[in-house]
Amino acid sequence: MFRLKDSALPADFQFPANLEQLGYFINDKDQIRSIRHPEQEFNYFISKNDRINVVQREAFNSLFIKPPCIRRNIQSRLLSSSLNLTSIPLGTPPSQPHIPIYTSSNISSCSRLIVYVGESSQDLGVFAYRTIGQESIASGSVIDFVHTIRKCPDDPGILIANTGQLFWYRGGQRAVTQTTWEALPRQTAVSPPMEIDKVKNRVPANRDVKEHIAHVFDEVIPQLAKTDVTIDVIGMGDGAPEVVQYLHGNWAKWEKNVQAMAIGTAFLPLMEDTGKDKSFREFWGDRVRAYIQSAEPLETPLIGRKDCGCNCYSAGEDQVLECIMPNAYKSMLEFFQLVNEVPGYRELAAVQEEEPVLEDTV
Repeated sequence: MFRLKDSALPADFQFPANLEQLGYFINDKDQIRSIRHPEQEFNYFISKNDRINVVQREAFNSLFIKPPCIRRNIQSRLLSSSLNLTSIPLGTPPSQPHIPIYTSSNISSCSRLIVYVGESSQDLGVFAYRTIGQESIASGSVIDFVHTIRKCPDDPGILIANTGQLFWYRGGQRAVTQTTWEALPRQTAVSPPMEIDKVKNRVPANRDVKEHIAHVFDEVIPQLAKTDVTIDVIGMGDGAPEVVQYLHGNWAKWEKNVQAMAIGTAFLPLMEDTGKDKSFREFWGDRVRAYIQSAEPLETPLIGRKDCGCNCYSAGEDQVLECIMPNAYKSMLEFFQLVNEVPGYRELAAVQEEEPVLEDTV
């Protein structure tokens, strides 16, 4: 019998670990552009072979190349903005399975804490690579978000959860997203991706989004923040229903701490999603806003309170879910500031929704 050895198959593709050698630079507007064509954005489709495209994109986004590409650039700028890269479970050595999150240097002393729970498809600190590529690194990541929070008069603490990088890559001793896992080096260019071991490639107490959110609230916040800290929560995309479900199930524990919430979603959350707990339903109606994917201008009140139980507003984005945060985060933070400054704040119905009147045509 004849067989084809791996050594006879084409090697997996590699790209230079250097931004300039990839053909790009960061201009004075914080935009990544082509060196040869300075007005041209990142080009994903450089080949009909999608494996080449995937590996090039991972090199472009990489945390480990110099001059710094996207993830390294974001990390270095956040660390210089008084954020810390915190490994969880807390106290885990760097070589052992852990998930990185961002926490502000004032998290132990702040009276108010803003917690961001993003999408499971995104890298830590990234809102939308699409926005990073089209507008700027700062606007498509949490950089501008963090700087805006820093301007709040009460100087809130910050915690950026990491619902995306939940796979432990043992070869690189780091947590990665599903997208990065697919781009990791393979034995040959035609080999399948590495299998994900349910134990070896997972992090204890952070095996999925649900566990990660529970760990952040049950273990991280109680250990790092004050017991009486006031908490504002942002839930984005598929992270939104998970954090809502967690808080509803643990409302007796968090009722005195969680002050307000904003969620970014492509569709109306149903009132049933908030459960039957009367206290949580009151919180949901009084101090929660849903920012819905819509073509209407940002903050335009939308019909939906009857169905979902809270006020609904346009996110000012109708095409791509991940672009809600770059568009709407300032509005969310202004809402939090309003709730924080007005004692006993309660949301009034933004839109008066009436039952349609059926005309008698007989």
